[in-house]
Amino acid sequence: MVLSIAKQLIDSEFRPILDTSSAVSGKLDIFCGGKQVGPNLYCIIAVDANAPDYKQKFEQTAGYIGGSYSMQNFNLVILGVFAADEITDELKEYASVEAETFEKVNILKWCLTPQGVEVFGNQPNRLLNIKQLLESSLESKAEGSLKDIVAENHQKKQNSIVSRDTVLTYIIFAVVTVVFVCQLGLNGAMLDKFECLPLGKGEFYRYLTSMFLHIGFWHYMSNMLGLYIFGTRVERYYGKAWFLAIYFIGGMMAGFVSSIFLKTAAVGASGAIYALMGAVAAYCIRTKRSANGFDLYFIIIFALVGLAFGGLYAEIDNTAHIAGLLFGLAIGMLKK
Repeated sequence: MVLSIAKQLIDSEFRPILDTSSAVSGKLDIFCGGKQVGPNLYCIIAVDANAPDYKQKFEQTAGYIGGSYSMQNFNLVILGVFAADEITDELKEYASVEAETFEKVNILKWCLTPQGVEVFGNQPNRLLNIKQLLESSLESKAEGSLKDIVAENHQKKQNSIVSRDTVLTYIIFAVVTVVFVCQLGLNGAMLDKFECLPLGKGEFYRYLTSMFLHIGFWHYMSNMLGLYIFGTRVERYYGKAWFLAIYFIGGMMAGFVSSIFLKTAAVGASGAIYALMGAVAAYCIRTKRSANGFDLYFIIIFALVGLAFGGLYAEIDNTAHIAGLLFGLAIGMLKK
């Protein structure tokens, strides 16, 4: 059962922290995996509770993890998962303790039987999506060794990369930069001809052209930073055709939705940037993986902070941001 737990955790990007004596064999009696989510480091210690020394194994491993990581800038959550055929009175008593907290270290104990996860005492019974991962491990039988599982997971990551280069992201970056430099030399003439107008004034080509225009250096820089962060990930994991579709369709649709509510003209690539952000979120949802270090939790926080910042300034078009995010998410979910 521990090997199946290890496979589910590794597939969900928990990194093996400790090598155990049985790591290269088909039998695994203890596994420790860690995953950082924001300021929190979650360490799952899965132990075969059918073994007579399961308490000692857990406590030794938890002590090592706590001592190694507690001095770093993490809020450390150590979750012991005791896998057993059935819950004995001894195991229930051991796992029924209150949640232990030592400064930045929190220790929890859950039990896993063929019937599912059992949580005793005054402990949280939900933690990220860990409960679902543990119960999913009951439905799959892992084969081979921990080494085989790690190698298989690495190959899956390599296979998920569609494009090995991100040249289109840099081409768009270069084009926007050239246009911005031209804007500086033409004193606003380009804005008059190519900015996005309120709906009803025609000239729908402006939904496209306005994506290449910016007002001021910081407007340009913030969007280009977003293009680099999210564009490279979308191009890498979706491929070039999908990247272009998400960027331009998402950006133009964001401009269209924005124009419905516009009272004045608008410019900027932020609708397209938020479409890329939505596509990265869609990738995380579909694959249950992170996109080059960005997981769904990070994307949600990033988007909320951006929208909150946009809400502070009337000149920032949050309507385009929200529309771009939703269109990017929708297009991204269509990818097989």
